[in-house]
Amino acid sequence: MILNKFKSLLAILLLASTCLWAEPVGASGKSSDDERSYWIDIALFFGSWVGTTTGDVNKYLDVKMGFPFIIDFELQLSRVAVGFYYGWGLIHSFPYLYDDGYFTEYDRDNEATDESLGLTLGYAVFNTRYVELQPFIGIGGNIFNNGADDMQFSTFIMGGNVDFRFDSRYINAGEIGFNLGLMLRLKYIAEFGSFSDKYRDVKYENYYINHIFAVSLGIAIM
Repeated sequence: MILNKFKSLLAILLLASTCLWAEPVGASGKSSDDERSYWIDIALFFGSWVGTTTGDVNKYLDVKMGFPFIIDFELQLSRVAVGFYYGWGLIHSFPYLYDDGYFTEYDRDNEATDESLGLTLGYAVFNTRYVELQPFIGIGGNIFNNGADDMQFSTFIMGGNVDFRFDSRYINAGEIGFNLGLMLRLKYIAEFGSFSDKYRDVKYENYYINHIFAVSLGIAIM
């Protein structure tokens, strides 16, 4: 449910980036700021991360790291950036569900890394040729993959990106010209969520925060 909604949002974001991005080429064959009608950057990052979960859920959930991976897409117009990330890595286990007989050992063997995804809005508060600092907020979701009964929760997101740009190469593709560059991104994400399940007699929610510290390499069209 959550994943399908964000897949639709990502498709819209990709379509918008395809339709909006363009840069006219001057007589010299290279772009100039004076000739641009607008300025937009597109970046795609792949990386890994470490993280943990804090909050009330640690009283009854076991949290450990699996194999972490993150994909990060960003569309930036001047200093404003719209981003989408999807990743996995944390494993939230539910010991009380096995102790009470709701889950079996088969379910334990089929536990997988949990999924995290989010749509963010950021603003570059510091931006030079080689370094950019960008805090962001957003909305997202977590999917706890627990064998027979996966659980989905909505999240509120806060965090920040620190981007390091390396030298770029200018590409002249007919009527369109652009700079293609390599970037290194340090990313922190705090996902604020509330956990509840249908198994406990007492129905109440417990708040948690997933902390994600990611390092990614990316390719940017600038």
